[in-house]
Amino acid sequence: MSAEETTSSTHLLVPEAALGRSDQTSRQYLRLRADILDGKFTQGAPLHETQLCESYGASRTPIREALNWLAHDGLLERAARGFRVRSGTPEDVIEIYAARVALESEAAGAAALRHSDLDLARLEQLHTFCCTATEGTEVRSGNFKFHEALWQAAHNSTIMSLLIRLTTQLRIYDSGPPSNYGEPDLLNAEHQQILDAIRARDERTARECMRTHLERSRDQRIKMFASN
Repeated sequence: MSAEETTSSTHLLVPEAALGRSDQTSRQYLRLRADILDGKFTQGAPLHETQLCESYGASRTPIREALNWLAHDGLLERAARGFRVRSGTPEDVIEIYAARVALESEAAGAAALRHSDLDLARLEQLHTFCCTATEGTEVRSGNFKFHEALWQAAHNSTIMSLLIRLTTQLRIYDSGPPSNYGEPDLLNAEHQQILDAIRARDERTARECMRTHLERSRDQRIKMFASN
């Protein structure tokens, strides 16, 4: 896992479908999602409607709908008495990465061809921020926002929705300090290569650089699993 995947949940894009639900359901969905991604509930922890209603001061219907939507997102799984936070195996993470590498490489190539001046300016600004940030939370947030901006620059809503889902699922496997997962200087250098290719509208190089970037991130995860 590289640093861009461990940002605060407040910086994660939200699936558009969730925003189209009732106000109460959306509110509880976003609140539960943030708490799960921030580690308030550990992997495998049970989530019961009654307890959540008391904790969040909400009625059962929006809590129930929010739980069902989070299960659809892949963050929760069914349990004997409701739901529990998803817990998986290293093989699950590798499968998620296989899909992410394919999709985000495609997004990088599309961004090289379709980006607007505004898209490019946003990517350059975020890259500058990442290169100058020194505080751990800022570094992680900036790196993740760079990837989100690239997805947006691809102008493909289907790919973007799938990438939001995949990267959100990866978050529940994250633990430990960010220094375990990647070197900021190397991450920034790889982002620079991707940005240069997008700026030059070099579709092939953008794809290849993104694939290399994510495959290195995947390999770091595999090493972490092996050491644990």
